[in-house]
Amino acid sequence: MPFDFRFKFVEDEKEINKLKTFLLSQSFDYPLYFDWVERAICEIDSGYKRTILAFNENNLVGNLIFQPHKTLLKTIEIKNIRVHPDFKRRYFSSFMLRQVEAESMGYNGIIVDTRSDRLEILNLFHLSGYKEIARSSLYEPNVEDIIFFKKVKLT
Repeated sequence: MPFDFRFKFVEDEKEINKLKTFLLSQSFDYPLYFDWVERAICEIDSGYKRTILAFNENNLVGNLIFQPHKTLLKTIEIKNIRVHPDFKRRYFSSFMLRQVEAESMGYNGIIVDTRSDRLEILNLFHLSGYKEIARSSLYEPNVEDIIFFKKVKLT
């Protein structure tokens, strides 16, 4: 069975529109998620947020959005990781995460948070060397989020 996978940064308006559609299809019931997508698309278009896209042929099947942290100097913040359900367990998230680490030259570390019930993504961060640094309800009451951090090499 042939396959054609490509990973790349967002390059044009057409890819941004594909990303928006992809993001809107997978909200995971986060509160105000659709508003966040609108703001994120504007920040991607402006270049503040960067995005890695995963394609199968010409179909978008995954993304990772990251940005400089707004208050922690020299820290990258991962804002969103999504992989289409048909393409899970192919290590797309792991590859995109490693690519962000490769792009983190000049930064001290990477911070990310996720819900405590998202076992698949929790395992990804643990296996990728991220350390849990805090637990809190970041987005909605009574839902625990786990915050992870990973130091990156300064080379």
